Amino acid sequence: MEACEKRLRTFTKQGNSVNDRFLDKRGGQSDSQGLGSDNPSKLNFFHTNISTMQAMLYGSTPQIDVAREHHDPDDDVARVAAVMFQRILQSDVEASGEDFPTALKAALQDRLLPGLGICRVRYEIETEKVPTLDPTTLKMVEVEQVSYENAPIDYVHWQDFRWGWARTWAEVPWMAFRSFLTKTEVKERFGAKIAKNLEYKNQLPTGTETKDETHDPDQKNNVQKAEIWEIWGKTDAKVFWWSPGADIILDAEDDPLQLDGFWPIPRPMTANITTTLYQPRADYIMSQDLYNEIDELQSRISTITRAVKVVGVYDKSAGESVGRMLKEGSENDLIPVDNWAMFAEKGGLKGTIDWFPVGDVVGTLQTLIQIRDQTIELLYQVTGMSDVMRGANTDQYTSDGTNQLKAKFGSIRVQALQDEFARFAGDLEALKAEVISKHYQPGSIIKQSSAEFLPNADLDKVQ
Repeated sequence: MEACEKRLRTFTKQGNSVNDRFLDKRGGQSDSQGLGSDNPSKLNFFHTNISTMQAMLYGSTPQIDVAREHHDPDDDVARVAAVMFQRILQSDVEASGEDFPTALKAALQDRLLPGLGICRVRYEIETEKVPTLDPTTLKMVEVEQVSYENAPIDYVHWQDFRWGWARTWAEVPWMAFRSFLTKTEVKERFGAKIAKNLEYKNQLPTGTETKDETHDPDQKNNVQKAEIWEIWGKTDAKVFWWSPGADIILDAEDDPLQLDGFWPIPRPMTANITTTLYQPRADYIMSQDLYNEIDELQSRISTITRAVKVVGVYDKSAGESVGRMLKEGSENDLIPVDNWAMFAEKGGLKGTIDWFPVGDVVGTLQTLIQIRDQTIELLYQVTGMSDVMRGANTDQYTSDGTNQLKAKFGSIRVQALQDEFARFAGDLEALKAEVISKHYQPGSIIKQSSAEFLPNADLDKVQ
């Protein structure tokens, strides 16, 4: 875990800086990492682009579609099973209180900002003791039975996830999930003895108690909690629970979910992964120079704009009449001059007043605006945010073929993100379906799928 922390240190710092850039937080670690600027006037195009991308990638709650792998006409059992699983999954997605849409949106934002989006599947079970007649003794005994089963999908914060060194996802040897538990929660999960010996701290958004360069310590949680890591080891197919500072393993369990791929998560949504090292790198890093250049140009434009005003100097010996002309004069008004002959001898107003050369400033301002607009267009090309996708192309004389070509070219990168997001959401539901098929009681599947309302011809296929 310590080696993993060191390996991911740069990724974590950059991720925090990218989040600060998105929220337009000025100063602090953003500047130390070179990912932002403290200009007094900024155009936060990064926030605009990310918000636009989020809306394009996730507009509504996904619809579940469960189908047989082989559409054999006589395989009615598989057909009915697919219908039942689709009912369970879709009802869970649409149920009030279910966090699947929220988890997907949070994971998508993590993919677009720090570059790592994760969700996981769990299995929950509730039992109750039911009086049952013992056929051997013919006496009533209490038997523990399953009263409720659920396979929730949880969002995993990108800083609460660790993994072992690997070049590709297939090589990942272990992964860990962090959670923060109160002393009462630790006692219920691991027992009073362990709860007594763990260290409890006030946590910051980064997960650390000590002050860092990104977050204000006043943002820390007032409730003290213990840091618990749930470590999944693929080599020995075991899960361990460990807390920093503890000299013992809190708990261990053999492959609790028994999934085909072992991991309780689908392949994460990652940005800019190579086969050299499996470590994401935020998309913002690839275009940060353009974002900062736009901010710098906008800062100069704002400064020069304040200099564009009508100011000048006049000969004080000409009297106060010249100054009153601009301060007090209104339309169709005449300002008297005390010594007209001397005033006329000096050339009148032209010889008495000299204006600030605002034309030169306006020329510079127009040049800066042009350069800024060109830089913004270059940013759109680098990030894939074309004018067509932003709805900026409204030229009615542009041919349909040209618009289609621009849309196709501009949507290639967006389509890749859409495919990745769809794959991630689909894999999540597939994992949930696998948990249901391997752990749910038959009665729970029948109840949650409302199988009793199936057509009469299909009821005999429910077993």
